[in-house]
Amino acid sequence: MQVLKEEVRERILDAAVQVFYEKDFRSAKMQDIARLADVSASLLYSYFENKEKLFEGVVSSVPFDFDRIAREEESVLADTPSERFRIAAEGPLLDMLAHHKRLVILVDKSRGTAYEHAKDDFVESIERHIRRMVNKHAPLRYPDLLAHVLASNFVESLMEVARHYSNEDEARDMLALIAQCYYEGVNSL
Repeated sequence: MQVLKEEVRERILDAAVQVFYEKDFRSAKMQDIARLADVSASLLYSYFENKEKLFEGVVSSVPFDFDRIAREEESVLADTPSERFRIAAEGPLLDMLAHHKRLVILVDKSRGTAYEHAKDDFVESIERHIRRMVNKHAPLRYPDLLAHVLASNFVESLMEVARHYSNEDEARDMLALIAQCYYEGVNSL
């Protein structure tokens, strides 16, 4: 019986991913999710007491700990920033992109939830990382706005890969190109 319950829960979550991805948190209807999951609305509510809890169930599985990724990258002893990225950050970011629909839901479609600032949090985390690395390695002091612009651009680049995700190989190639441009400049292409 427990297996059946887990299968129903997964069907509900899969349906919720589709509905939240196509619409957003505010526009999504629990009835649409129940219909797509092929369960009654009352059964859906027995698994998730409200739309907020269901949304949390959808986005909580996204591996979204950018501070941890940044700390790991900062701890890698490598000659170049691009090597540190490849060693410490590429894998976790690809794991995140493997959940591309949930990532898009979390970042783009979470308005009205406790997660609505996820993109800002992501940018701030990357921004802190950039500042630490610049302060550690750069001989000059740069305006704080530069770290913010670079972090915003990186996050938006990653989100564009998630929004247009077609397969793992393409995501890996795009992430490598983004990192190359980010660390070595567009002229390195």
